[in-house]
Amino acid sequence: DATVINKLDAIAAAGGAIRVVTRTNTSVVLKSAIAALMEKYPTAQTVVYDPISYSGILNANEKSFGKRVVPNYKFNKAEVIVSFGADFIGTWIAPVRFSKEYSKNRVPANGKMSRHIQFESLMSLSGANADARIPMRESKEGVYVATLYNKIAALAGVAALPVTANEELAGDAIAHAAKDLWNAKGNSLVISKSNDVNVQLLINGINALLQNYGSTIDLDNHSNISSYDESKFEAFVSELGSGAVKGVVFVNCNPVYSYHNTDKLLSGLKKATLVVSTSNAPDETSAVATVVAPDNHFLESWDILEPQKGQFVFSQPTISNVFNTRQAFESILAWSGKKLTANGDQTGAYTYVKSVCASNVTSNWDKAIHDGWFSAGELAVTVPAMNALLGEAAAAATSKKAPEMDLILYQKSGPRDGSWSNNPWVHEMPDAVSKVCYDNYLTIGKSDADKMKLAQGDLVTVTVGSKKIEKLPVLVQPGQSRGTVGIAVGYGRKVADTVTNDLKDLGKNAFVFASIANGTTHYLQSDVKIEKTGSGYVLAQTQSHQSMEGRDIVREATLGEYNADPYVTNRKSHELISLWEDYDYSNGHHWGMAIDLNACTGCGACVVSCSIENNVPVVGRQEIRNRREMHWIRIDRYYSFDTGNGYISKEKQIDKLVTEADGGAHAYENVKVVHMPVMCQHCDNAPCETVCPVLATTHSSEGLNQMTYNRCIGTKYCGNNCPYKVRRFNWFRYNDNDNFDYHFNNDLGKMVINPDVTVRTRGVMEKCSFCIQSIQSAKLTAKRENRKLADGDVKTACARTCPSGAIVFGDINDPNSEISKLYKNERSYHLLEEVNTRPSVMYMTKIRNTATNNTNQRHS
Repeated sequence: DATVINKLDAIAAAGGAIRVVTRTNTSVVLKSAIAALMEKYPTAQTVVYDPISYSGILNANEKSFGKRVVPNYKFNKAEVIVSFGADFIGTWIAPVRFSKEYSKNRVPANGKMSRHIQFESLMSLSGANADARIPMRESKEGVYVATLYNKIAALAGVAALPVTANEELAGDAIAHAAKDLWNAKGNSLVISKSNDVNVQLLINGINALLQNYGSTIDLDNHSNISSYDESKFEAFVSELGSGAVKGVVFVNCNPVYSYHNTDKLLSGLKKATLVVSTSNAPDETSAVATVVAPDNHFLESWDILEPQKGQFVFSQPTISNVFNTRQAFESILAWSGKKLTANGDQTGAYTYVKSVCASNVTSNWDKAIHDGWFSAGELAVTVPAMNALLGEAAAAATSKKAPEMDLILYQKSGPRDGSWSNNPWVHEMPDAVSKVCYDNYLTIGKSDADKMKLAQGDLVTVTVGSKKIEKLPVLVQPGQSRGTVGIAVGYGRKVADTVTNDLKDLGKNAFVFASIANGTTHYLQSDVKIEKTGSGYVLAQTQSHQSMEGRDIVREATLGEYNADPYVTNRKSHELISLWEDYDYSNGHHWGMAIDLNACTGCGACVVSCSIENNVPVVGRQEIRNRREMHWIRIDRYYSFDTGNGYISKEKQIDKLVTEADGGAHAYENVKVVHMPVMCQHCDNAPCETVCPVLATTHSSEGLNQMTYNRCIGTKYCGNNCPYKVRRFNWFRYNDNDNFDYHFNNDLGKMVINPDVTVRTRGVMEKCSFCIQSIQSAKLTAKRENRKLADGDVKTACARTCPSGAIVFGDINDPNSEISKLYKNERSYHLLEEVNTRPSVMYMTKIRNTATNNTNQRHS
């Protein structure tokens, strides 16, 4: 503290500038502390830096409505959703919240469900869940958005925008989307991920025509997710370079990694006399700092956040400090001359946060900290008037010619912008679309790959202008638009530490290909050159593991078919007869699970939560390549391909079509996708129980397929006889082996272990237990309270974590439970029910709100 204060004093005395650089800051506590620092040092200013920019939306809303904010999008009120590349379920703005709201209208009720149309270049999680997905070139998005505006303007009877030409997509998709939107006027939503302010101005114009403001779009109770302004950060970097800025405090942000011109930033930082970083783990920015003041982990911290206007979230410590750290706001207060307490003492932090609450949020601290949130009340929603001239925006958005090849930088739902890249769970979770773990890669469509003589696993050098990335593996991705390649950001972290596992130097840093122009960051580049430099790279891709293909797995129907016959895919042609004796569950509980394929988005939250709850080990990239992943729950991703004569699911047939004339090449671009979570089905007629020679796997009186690990000798008979391929053989002593510790030492690694769950050792089979520890805990709680178990008392980790509520767990014997009702639903069916294993997991047929009434497909 003395070092920092002395240097700040000297900088201020000499008239040098001081800058506090933060990510978009929603903490009212941190804002208060920074205000105290600026009061002491008049030359201090704050600068916002976000690795992912939403400035296109912010600047467009400032031009249109005089409010530089990200709106509060209300997907639960939208009957028709049209998205241009915005992966709102996977990575765009607030995907967890959006998934929760989106799913409310995706389960058919009273003959209705929302309709979702996705125009996009790369296959995204949102595109995979859409009712209609139309591939497009992202470089032509401005043209397509302007066309949509003019189609809706014609329906509204207002003047069209003066563009050179309105351009359609295959099947008059834009015209159909316009008609659907107009029919849902006031209850529709049009969004775009574009960071081009002109495209976003057109999006604003479309939503204004559709009367969506004040209904599905709220600018008054706005989101606080982003206040990033590239022009201000660029000015800061220039000031650094000129030597005007002498002191910099980086508060939990890492621009040295993700800023597009790192060399310029580093050169400027060398001219500063003080560079402070408060990151809670080593990163690229802390590596060049002169002082590191490590922040607490959020589980060690007091804070008050305002993620949405007037809505406050409170956090409090759940553990004592593991290391000698303190919260960033405490450090800043100390440098302001208002040091609270000694390091590691949370009493002072508590007192300060409580005082900030009283001054800025509410006087009822006890209720707010008990509830964990406080609402100051929502502002009345207004319908703003449009100010911007859309003709100028349309002319700018449609003036660019499409290049030969688009390069799109995108985020994966695991590592996102790279901030969590030191966490192995986000890398071991297979990507929702590609099912690849650990790597980033160049995604390319089948027709472009054939044209460039590239195959999956080839290594390429990608060059954009003067910048290049070498030795990047290729992944051939169905659903990708022709003339488009993509690279995920969030990889290629360079941190000097002792970690030598798969997270060290993982992947390539694609942020180098971003650029800033006209006040916004551009993630679409056109001057792209791709050269093959090698082959034979093996991606850790899980989709082909534990294969069940070739059977009636995913059942799907259109809304029209479902309304005509709710049992549309579940009419049984014959009765299954069992040689087994039925179990009698009448005197106790019978645990079951239901998974609604309409609500499931395939996000993967259940996979990670299961691993955390049940001590499922991280095995690393090579073991996944060896097909030895340990996940107790997996999400299978199935494609069906449009051949022009209906959908088929056999890739062999597709390969034949693509080798023919261009008439078949579109098949790889026009795909439908379904995600299906699969875990142990806890069968009544369980083949695993029959073949185990040592009775390690047995049936409980409550319908659970149990594992007694001490009995298991690892014959793998049970895994070989499981038709669902959900059992895992533990090859190593992950719990006590330095090679599998992704943390700084074994003791720290063991702190994440759940003490309520057995840690398995080498040589045993393991699988989903329906979170038996949660079942037992709920039973004991009910017993202590002298009552019966109530529906909802028991929730598995996957059900608790699912943002869309797709997974329901409960007692089938309770006639009033939600699970009992779902078991009687017309859409419910058992996976591989023809095998007659009588699972305790029920799936719900996927329904799509398509323009046609016949899917003509089965996924397999």
